[in-house]
Amino acid sequence: MSRFLVVFSFILFLLGAVFLSVVTAGVSPFLGTAQSTPSVADRPGPPPTVYPPSQADNGTQVYWGICQDCHGDQGQGLTADWRAAFAPVYRDCWASGCHGEDAPENSFQLPESGVPALAEPGALPQFANAFELGTYIQSSMPLSPVGSISSDQAWELTAFLLTLNKRDLEDLELSGNNSAAVPLHRDVQLPGSELPGVLLLSVVLVLAAAGISVGKRKGLEKTGAERRGNFYHHLHPPRIPAAQARFGYTLGAGGLAVFFSLILLITGALEMYYYTPTPDQAASSIQTLTTLVPFGNLVRNLHYWSAQLLVITITVHLLRVVLTGANAPPRRFNYLLGLVLLVLILLLDFTGYALRWDEGIRWALVVGTNILKTIPWIGEGLYQFVIGGAEPGAAALTRFYTWHIFGLTMAMVGITLWHIFLVRRDGGIASPPSGSENKIKRVSRFELVRKEVQVMLIAGAVVLMLSVLIPAPIDQPLTENGALTGDSRAPWFFLWIQQLLQLGSPFLWGVIVPILIILVLGLLPYWLPTTREEDLGRWFPAGSRIAQVLAALIIGFVLVLTFLGFIN
Repeated sequence: MSRFLVVFSFILFLLGAVFLSVVTAGVSPFLGTAQSTPSVADRPGPPPTVYPPSQADNGTQVYWGICQDCHGDQGQGLTADWRAAFAPVYRDCWASGCHGEDAPENSFQLPESGVPALAEPGALPQFANAFELGTYIQSSMPLSPVGSISSDQAWELTAFLLTLNKRDLEDLELSGNNSAAVPLHRDVQLPGSELPGVLLLSVVLVLAAAGISVGKRKGLEKTGAERRGNFYHHLHPPRIPAAQARFGYTLGAGGLAVFFSLILLITGALEMYYYTPTPDQAASSIQTLTTLVPFGNLVRNLHYWSAQLLVITITVHLLRVVLTGANAPPRRFNYLLGLVLLVLILLLDFTGYALRWDEGIRWALVVGTNILKTIPWIGEGLYQFVIGGAEPGAAALTRFYTWHIFGLTMAMVGITLWHIFLVRRDGGIASPPSGSENKIKRVSRFELVRKEVQVMLIAGAVVLMLSVLIPAPIDQPLTENGALTGDSRAPWFFLWIQQLLQLGSPFLWGVIVPILIILVLGLLPYWLPTTREEDLGRWFPAGSRIAQVLAALIIGFVLVLTFLGFIN
């Protein structure tokens, strides 16, 4: 009996040892098939960590932890050589119960064609640029659980894959805002820093403005009689009242508006060499201009900031005209032209904003355009006229581009020239009648131009520094079916309308109220008392106080709503 127990115990011990060795190898003694993917212990060790790690270095770690088993340690794919490094029981990845047709719930089925290589000539042919690759990784990888990779990890993996294919850009931190500019199948090079050139140019502009003042004080300028003047000089009357030529009266707004308009025309023409007005390439062409073109980022930022400053300058100019009573006859019609110019500039800014065709313009594309549909009788037709179809798409982008480049720009140039002509015809700056040449001190047109040039040089330095320090908004390319998120908002100059829309009816608050505001401002010099001639040329003349208060209230109302839009 004791011998039987000893033999029986020995047999049990042998069976237990065999069972334990089989289980730890990942094979069921009953199924005889692999039950899991290779463990971390079966893979090569993790790559060394670099401090401080770059985006590609972080991507190396993510790749080792998530992607390496299927795609290979060098991105070669699930080749026979790579599978030979696995323990024998793991080498048949398509085996039943592993990654075959009956893959368990916590696993996934591998395609019969195998796992594609990520690093070889012709790899990743379905992706044109880093943006397409990064968004695919985030939405579709790994196969289980799908979408478990974060946005940061997706861009880190994309940077690593670029490095693996010897196409990395070391100084570029990939994101949705620049990755569409990085091609996967050709080499590109990042331009050098814009900062030294911008700083040098800004200093030159400031020194030039200071030099004009020094030259004037030392009497180095020729007298008006000795100079014939140029075209720009002759846009001004020969002699101007000195009190009304002061910066404290004009605020330099008229000259600055012309200056910012010229910057917009020049930078806009340069941008046209790179911008592609198609839905699939618009955003990527802007990212290319911003990321890869030498001084392209500066040109785009100059265009953006000049547009924003032009909106502010024209508004200040319009308000200054009302608060000094300079919209009195015979300048009433020219005041209307100035108001039309403000509306055109807002529309130009809006269409330029929409041309980005990225995720940041969804408010313009969805809410901004759908307001048109609320107009009774003509709303649907007007919407299709603006959009070019039943919903925003390629036709809408073409319409926005055409309006921005041709329709609105040509109208703005024509009305600006008309406006300047009427200023010249009406005697320039509004001032009281002189009665006698000796009663009012006057300066020559050359003195006024000198002051305007000084202001423009300083403004040029300011807009250059803004362009370097605060880049123009940019976002990842627009997706076809993306939803309007809660963070979507109007461009800053239409935030006040967005705030009004929260009050109720889109037609009332988004159409009627803005039109009423424009009509009230336009009719101020026609239905309210205007400034007497003898009171012209100074701030807050008594004759037009009602118009001044009403205009200040309207502008204040818009500013308060805009501020609320910023903080909400």
